[in-house]
Amino acid sequence: MTEDAFALADLPGSGSDRSAEERGALRLADTAVVHVLEGAARSCGGTAASRRPRAHATVRHGRIWARLDVGVTWPGPVGAVSREVTRRVRAETARITGYDLVALDVVVHLVDTPERAERRVL
Repeated sequence: MTEDAFALADLPGSGSDRSAEERGALRLADTAVVHVLEGAARSCGGTAASRRPRAHATVRHGRIWARLDVGVTWPGPVGAVSREVTRRVRAETARITGYDLVALDVVVHLVDTPERAERRVL
């Protein structure tokens, strides 16, 4: 865009000249919050790549109630990984959505790590 160009937000009455309260509110769907929860859990070290995190969330009036199933590799520091998953998911969900995460139930599934990679013959 050139410096001469403008956006619709530049037009009078389009919103940029009104306060946030006058412009409206953002409502996130439950499925969008589920993606945030799963993405935050997936980014934690120690979670099992073979078992993708699964989440369920209910969003009402800017508040979230969630359940998260996550695989953690065994043997390993299961307690530390579980605490880190909980901490990171809470922090990322609040940062991205701006909503209050009222309840987060984390269910940990222990996943054996293979001692060596399986060979595949093509």
